[in-house]
Amino acid sequence: MKRGLLNYNYYSFRKNEKAAVIFLLKLLILLFFLKTIFYFYNTPLTGIPSVITTGNVFKILKWSFANDGLVLLMINTPFIVILALLSLVKLKKPLVIIVTAIFLTINFLCIFLNLVDVFYFHFHLQRADADLLYVIQHLFQKTILKNFYSTIIGLVIAAFLFYLLFRIHRKILQQFHEGKRFLFAAVIMLFCCLIFFASGRNKLIPTHPLVELNSIELQFVQNSFHTFIYSVYRKDEAIVHINNYMPDSLAHKFIPVYKTASSSDTIKKNIVLFIMESVPEDFFHESGKYKVTMPFFDSLVSVGKYYNNAYSFGRSSNKGITSILAGIPTLTDIPLYHSNYASMKITSVGNSLDNRGYTSSFFIGDNFDDFGFAKCANWLGIQHYYSKEKIPGHDRMDSHSMGLHDKYVLDFMGNQVNKMQQPFFAINYNISTHYPNNLPKDYKEKFPVKNFSDQMKSMSYYNECLEKFFHDAAQQTWFANTVFIFCSDHWMDPDARFLTNDVVQSFHIPILIYDPGDPKGKLITAPVSQFDILNTILSISGNTKPFISYGENLLKKDPDMNRVVFSIQNSVLCQAFDSSYVLGFNTFTGKPEYCFNYKKDLSRNNNLVNGPYNSNVDSLTIFMKAFLQTASYHYNKSGSFK
Repeated sequence: MKRGLLNYNYYSFRKNEKAAVIFLLKLLILLFFLKTIFYFYNTPLTGIPSVITTGNVFKILKWSFANDGLVLLMINTPFIVILALLSLVKLKKPLVIIVTAIFLTINFLCIFLNLVDVFYFHFHLQRADADLLYVIQHLFQKTILKNFYSTIIGLVIAAFLFYLLFRIHRKILQQFHEGKRFLFAAVIMLFCCLIFFASGRNKLIPTHPLVELNSIELQFVQNSFHTFIYSVYRKDEAIVHINNYMPDSLAHKFIPVYKTASSSDTIKKNIVLFIMESVPEDFFHESGKYKVTMPFFDSLVSVGKYYNNAYSFGRSSNKGITSILAGIPTLTDIPLYHSNYASMKITSVGNSLDNRGYTSSFFIGDNFDDFGFAKCANWLGIQHYYSKEKIPGHDRMDSHSMGLHDKYVLDFMGNQVNKMQQPFFAINYNISTHYPNNLPKDYKEKFPVKNFSDQMKSMSYYNECLEKFFHDAAQQTWFANTVFIFCSDHWMDPDARFLTNDVVQSFHIPILIYDPGDPKGKLITAPVSQFDILNTILSISGNTKPFISYGENLLKKDPDMNRVVFSIQNSVLCQAFDSSYVLGFNTFTGKPEYCFNYKKDLSRNNNLVNGPYNSNVDSLTIFMKAFLQTASYHYNKSGSFK
């Protein structure tokens, strides 16, 4: 009798629960397959030859299956429980079909987002987060839809994935109609969820695997659906936690943010700022492989101040615009001007210049408020915002995937600037150098051999557009009394056919200042930052009031060769640069992960963190902690911030 009961339970399990187990295993295998593709496609982008070694392979596999299993458990426990409950009552088939269709859709979104991240990862080097909500319009409406073959391939892959998932869900639905109840599976899955929540909610955080892994390995075990949902969930919460590494007074001493005016000059020059989209320093590096042949830009460098050791704070446009125009770091997943921290204490560049008698204008060939730039401009007190819709005849003009080509926007900007009362502040955010770097149909590259990549060709086109703008501007009375500033919003691969990532070069951008009244070429090798642009603008305007900025004035006489500047790799890894070293700091563990002498160790083989004591590691770590503490204090206690 006892044996019969055991046999009954075993066969009952096989009959009723096997389908649920196989259902979950199929989904887990599909996610693991995508993760394997993700690893082999993106490993070269990490800057390290191979992430998985004999010593950590089991840790990576363990956390990979744990993360994927958690996601599938959270998605499908309600599904299996509902099916189990429906098996106990007499209900019509349509209700069961609707429930299955809902969870089929959710599982498809989970699988598809992990697939998309295989290819999207290299743009920002971290798994999908809430920031995707602010660029998805560009991804689908502009980039993919204007690239026919990419669209077709994407639709085919999506359809194939949906078909696989449809068959997996149809199988369990068929077995439900055959009388399978899944009661035991539902109880077990509910029990696992309860145990999981009882063991600590911190395990729900996508960065939890950092208890055993480093930040580079983390990307290979995370689930994109998990990181995205968690980021969306917390985007409206106070997510920037105050770091306490040292007394606040000491942190503020290392990172002084509340600045006194650096100039009392009453001469107010016009300021024209060119924010260059996705332009890497590689295009300006004379001995580099990707030096673009661009005669006009080269002539500007020869008579201007060129900063060849400049760094962006982040890897995206929405971080770049805030760093450049507000002089502050973005520590949120979503753009700062979309977050609850938009009310934090900042220096409004438009309002500050307005107090000095300036009018301010922003020019871009994109649609109105794409990327939220119109909101950002208004947030910063910029008086006039000119997007594509403001340009007469824009519907008949040749367009880049992202908007109007630079020629049309710069021509329009020139005409508007000619009408402005001096002094004025004008910003041009160009588009044509943005990926996928498509160019006007009638454009012919003058140096096709030397400018061999699409990215280099788009820079060459931008160079010609600027040449015409400056030729026309030089005929105007305002030109001689104007300072022109060029700064890239972030680094991007100089050749998209050969994707790379280096802890230094991937943040290395060009900054150039040209003053027709002082045409003396000078090369500045001191470390500088996007944060310095605000200070420089206010200095040129003759600002005499205190302001908030994490930068310095680029035009001061003696650049600080010992200065430390900062960048952010992803949600857990920040970097500090001085004139020779770069340090990577894990904000989750509160410890440095790497430090390289980037001037001598070009291959980044000698990680000084793992070697004997090195004073540079300690020094950069202190600066990094002071920066993070000051910035987090600024975000959370803005009212008392000084």
